[in-house]
Amino acid sequence: MPSLIQRSRPESASARPSGRPASDVALPPYEPPTHPMNQGNREKLTRMAKTQSDVDRRKYEKHLAEAASNLRTSVGSINEMATARRQFLAEQLKKHDSQDGNDPNSTLQALQEYTAALDQEVGQLTDDSEEALRRILDCRAELEDTQKVLEAVVAEVAKQKPRPEPKPKKEKRESRRRTRNNDGDEDEDEDEAEDAEEEEMENAEPVPPLVGVADTLKATRKANVQEYKTLSAYERYATNNDYIVFKKHWHLGLHRDDGVPLPDATTWFDEDGRPVKTVGTNDNDDDDLVVEREIIDLKCPLSLQVYKEPFSNHKCKHTFEKSAITEFINNNRGLAKCPVCSQDLRLSDFYLDDVIMRKVKRAEQAAREDVAATSDAEEEDIDASIVMGRATNIKKEQSHPAAPRKRLTRNETSV
Repeated sequence: MPSLIQRSRPESASARPSGRPASDVALPPYEPPTHPMNQGNREKLTRMAKTQSDVDRRKYEKHLAEAASNLRTSVGSINEMATARRQFLAEQLKKHDSQDGNDPNSTLQALQEYTAALDQEVGQLTDDSEEALRRILDCRAELEDTQKVLEAVVAEVAKQKPRPEPKPKKEKRESRRRTRNNDGDEDEDEDEAEDAEEEEMENAEPVPPLVGVADTLKATRKANVQEYKTLSAYERYATNNDYIVFKKHWHLGLHRDDGVPLPDATTWFDEDGRPVKTVGTNDNDDDDLVVEREIIDLKCPLSLQVYKEPFSNHKCKHTFEKSAITEFINNNRGLAKCPVCSQDLRLSDFYLDDVIMRKVKRAEQAAREDVAATSDAEEEDIDASIVMGRATNIKKEQSHPAAPRKRLTRNETSV
């Protein structure tokens, strides 16, 4: 289009003073189309909408996936580090109290200050990571809707009908008929044909006005954005697999081996769509809550072996060894019922669960440390059927919404 605009202007106007932005060029007013898109352009538009192997699209999808993976890995690592530091401080304070009970020395005071500062920094990084992940999910939803928008544009273009040829107005036809009569050239058959044609035109269904491709594109995108905005935060994020795995990493980093179950997804956002952040216990709250221990069997229910590649799925809560469940499903022609709960499963429903893998490694490390700490312990294999966590008497967790921040919608993440 820029080349066409330049050719339409006089040569004297083609020179633009240096420093003047190109956006100052006055474009002609938009004119709606008067004829449907030709067949060649329709085919090009259809091919563009059906192209799934577009290089730029695949690159964008890859970047979004890598960003989500990096965020969930980092949020687990930083919270695990902060939790370990808090546990270390608690052990040092307990050791100090058991020895003399005096006020903490300068070393302990410095450790307390460092731990408090670390908790604050990790908390802010966690909030930033959670917000960044929601933005990634918004971008992915916009990318998925782009395909729907293109398909809607193709469908609208396909419905457009050719414009009818302009017909002479009734006054002109009457004038022409009178002229023939005055010339003595009366033709009743021709008059009847014109009358029939006139009646057919009056009874014909009106042809809908043409809608330009640009208008269709904008209207469809706007409708999709409005539909997305009507979804609750739970529907946008808490049901998304990437967000669920992110929360698992975050939760595991916070509680490590305490066995505190992950809260239900319906509690992750408040009524206004803000993420609910769990804070520490309140010493002034006398309402104690006993947290039941979470029993996790780190053996595959199919192979009965320790997980090496734990494969979890998005349809039920059961995990299997990758090789075992792959063979099981393939033997059932690609669709099989879960061996535990009878949920229909395909291999495409599964993903490598690195959260379970981290629990396996922790359990093995803890078992090795227990064996090493026991001087008279005999050499034995590490049993992977381990109770992760214990029954703990803690204060009820207080929940409050995180500080309000600007919501990122798909409009704001357009690229």
